[in-house]
Amino acid sequence: MLHNVDFNEKAFLRKARLKSILRTALVSIAITLGIFALLFVIPETMLQNQENRIDSFYPDLVKFSQPNTYAIRGESYNVRLFGRQKKYYLLRLIVNKPYPAGIITVDFDIWGGEQTKGNNSFELSTVIPEGAKTYLVPYAVPKLIFYHPAAKYDIIIREFEALEKMPNDNLVEMAVSFKKPLTLDEIKGEIPGNLKLMWGAVSVFSEKDYEKNSFLSERLVGNPYLENPNGEEKFIKELERLSDIPSHHSKNLKRTVDYLKENGIKYYGAVVVGSPKDLIKLSSNELITGAVLGIVTR
Repeated sequence: MLHNVDFNEKAFLRKARLKSILRTALVSIAITLGIFALLFVIPETMLQNQENRIDSFYPDLVKFSQPNTYAIRGESYNVRLFGRQKKYYLLRLIVNKPYPAGIITVDFDIWGGEQTKGNNSFELSTVIPEGAKTYLVPYAVPKLIFYHPAAKYDIIIREFEALEKMPNDNLVEMAVSFKKPLTLDEIKGEIPGNLKLMWGAVSVFSEKDYEKNSFLSERLVGNPYLENPNGEEKFIKELERLSDIPSHHSKNLKRTVDYLKENGIKYYGAVVVGSPKDLIKLSSNELITGAVLGIVTR
């Protein structure tokens, strides 16, 4: 026996419409979330990964390429869609006291492409008779300069006379250059023990390269571990580690490591810190050519 079942068309249509609205809303939410992920979450994750990569090598890169200088990680901020900048505050050590030495900003995108900005310099030509003195902005910190013995220079600055006018209780930072490349043991034999060795400028090109291109002496690679036991081994290992991190510098770092392993470590200059009285004694050393004053403090 068949039973008649009443069919409520309006209720059916209302239910179908509600399902359709819910389905459309869910699709819209999913699309919105997908767009949000594409525009914000994924780029933010990629930017953070790039920042972590740069943080993993840049402070050490500064330590090995800027005389007696260390980088402290600062703030980061987005400057454009898919782009960010990271600040690093530079410090120079006068024995164990840190002094501000500048600010460097690294600009990068989600795919890398890091570019360094800041740490510009200016010159004052009236400071010393031998030539213009170079300072780093924004703190007017004297730039430490080295002269490779194989390169040709119009002027080599020697600022020993300025030491005579300084109180002897000052601590003075000075970049001294050598007449010939020296080993670490040879440096220690020439530099009095009451002067502290802070950083050594290392030859990383051949004599012919320096002779042909004097600007190579400004492409500094230096050892900050001069007074550490096994400091040169640590120096090489750190350069190797940095060369394995993907960056614009990794290829040149690998070349530098290969050169040092093949040719050994020789220094054409060093940053020393001490009293004016002790530093001025270096003026009579025939192996000392350039002598550029850095930070002077008490």
